[in-house]
Amino acid sequence: MYRGGMPTDAPILHPDDPVEKARVQWEARHPDGASFVVVVSMLRTYAVMLRDLERILKPLGLTLTRFEVLLLLSFTHERRLPAMRLRDLLMIHGSSATYLVDRLVEAGLVAREADPSDRRVSAVVLTDVGQAKVTEAVDALVEARWGHVARLDPRQRGELAGLLGVMRGAAPGEVG
Repeated sequence: MYRGGMPTDAPILHPDDPVEKARVQWEARHPDGASFVVVVSMLRTYAVMLRDLERILKPLGLTLTRFEVLLLLSFTHERRLPAMRLRDLLMIHGSSATYLVDRLVEAGLVAREADPSDRRVSAVVLTDVGQAKVTEAVDALVEARWGHVARLDPRQRGELAGLLGVMRGAAPGEVG
């Protein structure tokens, strides 16, 4: 059974919830309230999670995006990535990647080096200071149980991760 485009077993949101208010307005004018709720919920959840994770990282002098750069570099065997690969992994514009790397270089967390195999390619390299910072940030996020993610039990986290993987096309060659 469905209630306003949503399965009847879906949790009933508080009437003051902004998503619920938007759903009521949407369904008065348009079809497929469930898809609308998914999109709006994901956007609002992202904003809430971003604010929460940034709050955890701020005392360490990091934003979530800067942390992500350090983490990606720490995952590589040589703690380095070509700048354009980093841009692609972050899914940001080239000028944004340049600005981001510039700030991390200024902080001493990464260095730029010419790629020895292709001088046209600039590599971003995690410094020892950057490695220490990413370790400190991971410890802070783990201690905080990743902020709002802690509201979900392990089964819910697994289900949500699976659903989000489906949505972003997490199949070989399709990963977004």
